[in-house]
Amino acid sequence: MIFYFSGTGNSLYAAQKLYEADGGELIDMASALKEKRFKYNVADGEKIGIVFPVYFYGLPTIVAEFIDQLTLESNENPFIYTVITCGGSIGGADKMLGNLLKQRNLQLNSAFSVEMPSNYVIMYDVPDNEKQNLTLLSAERQIEKIVGLLESDKKGDFVSNRGLSILTPLAYRIYGIYRKTKKFYAIDACTSCGLCEEICPSRSIQLSSGKPEWINGKCSHCSACINRCPTRAIQYGNATKKRGRYVNPNVKFSNMGEEL
Repeated sequence: MIFYFSGTGNSLYAAQKLYEADGGELIDMASALKEKRFKYNVADGEKIGIVFPVYFYGLPTIVAEFIDQLTLESNENPFIYTVITCGGSIGGADKMLGNLLKQRNLQLNSAFSVEMPSNYVIMYDVPDNEKQNLTLLSAERQIEKIVGLLESDKKGDFVSNRGLSILTPLAYRIYGIYRKTKKFYAIDACTSCGLCEEICPSRSIQLSSGKPEWINGKCSHCSACINRCPTRAIQYGNATKKRGRYVNPNVKFSNMGEEL
């Protein structure tokens, strides 16, 4: 069983590769949170994966809210691992997850990181195509290595670049302040397709007179609305106007008629 959260496809790709290797079930934490599905039965010997991107050296709000209510029913303590995708370092995100799991009487047995192309265009531009391709090839090898370690039931800390994890408490507080929605808007290129409203994991977008409006003061800042808009109509202040967009090229989303 693999729980995942993904805005632009990097963590979804990692989750799909792990699913191909181990089977089980793929569960979108954003959808489960929306539908209030928090209780799951775990078969004997079944591994539990938690896959998501790092945000400000910590957990996306969607992940934190879901784990805070998660219940796993099993005859034994399940083997739980996490794979955290990042642009460079996960900081102390795995430690945060481990602490949340402890509050649910669960234990995080193994932690892994996978470097993927950066896509938080609110703060910086995306890498060029050549760098994206090289990073994705490296990610493929990293995931293959993780699959091998999981097949051997390896426990421990396998994070490749923890970076300045000491900054996680400060960075995560900044995340809490920074994830406001008031700077989001759509330009005239918007075609009223409704994709942004459909894919927003925070349910913060609502079409009004055919244009998206951000109805909540804060969201998860997953950047899916910006990066996945088919006409690049969604902007965040002036910062994103000249920046590129990124969606993992190796996945197809289940939204808007596409197959997962």
